[in-house]
Amino acid sequence: MMVAVSLLVVLALSVYLPSRVLSLGVDHVTTTAEHRNVDLPDGSLVELGAASGLDVQFSDSDRLVKLRSGEAFFNVKSGDARPFTVKAGGVSVVVTGTAFNVRLADETVTVAVEKGSVEVRMPPVETAPGEMEPVLRQVQAGEQLVARADGTIEQGPVPAAEAGAWRRHSLHVDGATVGEAIAHLRRYHGGWIVVTDGTLLRQRLSGFYDLRDPVASLRAVVGPFGAQVRPISVLIIVSAP
Repeated sequence: MMVAVSLLVVLALSVYLPSRVLSLGVDHVTTTAEHRNVDLPDGSLVELGAASGLDVQFSDSDRLVKLRSGEAFFNVKSGDARPFTVKAGGVSVVVTGTAFNVRLADETVTVAVEKGSVEVRMPPVETAPGEMEPVLRQVQAGEQLVARADGTIEQGPVPAAEAGAWRRHSLHVDGATVGEAIAHLRRYHGGWIVVTDGTLLRQRLSGFYDLRDPVASLRAVVGPFGAQVRPISVLIIVSAP
């Protein structure tokens, strides 16, 4: 019994402490399953998703926002000559006036545009021996771009209304890995999700899932692959059949 209690304490701290550490020195932070509106100095609006962190750095020459974790939907006010830049990991999104969503995960940065267009700038790649060139992509309304840590880039259509579907408590994934979907659900579950099967995390799926019930959504995500979900207090174990 003491071992079980100790394990639950460790798991609880592992959930609680990272969010506390994240909040240190960050301008705007949300906790598990919390959404928050952030009014920017230029009149733009940011809707900050669950377990997310955001820094705002405006100057006379530019408007810079850094997404430290999680995701956010940006509705950028037009009519300001200063470029508006969102940095997430190694990716920069540059706009003037538009509405788009940025999601930062461990292995990916996803940009989905609801209206207008954005320019996505990614880390330079070697095009010739000794020559490095930045990667630039234009993403239009109704498009989504996924930049992965391994250098691969996926760009394709997405319903404009589904850019930032989390604002309506819906997780929309299209060709994402199970690991990416679970990473998103973790921000809405006030506990710990452990996956014992690495192969499962690499499987791909598409669909809509209810963020208001992350446990049921987790079952819906892994169920088609035969995996089992076992909640044990704050711990959820996902295992192969």
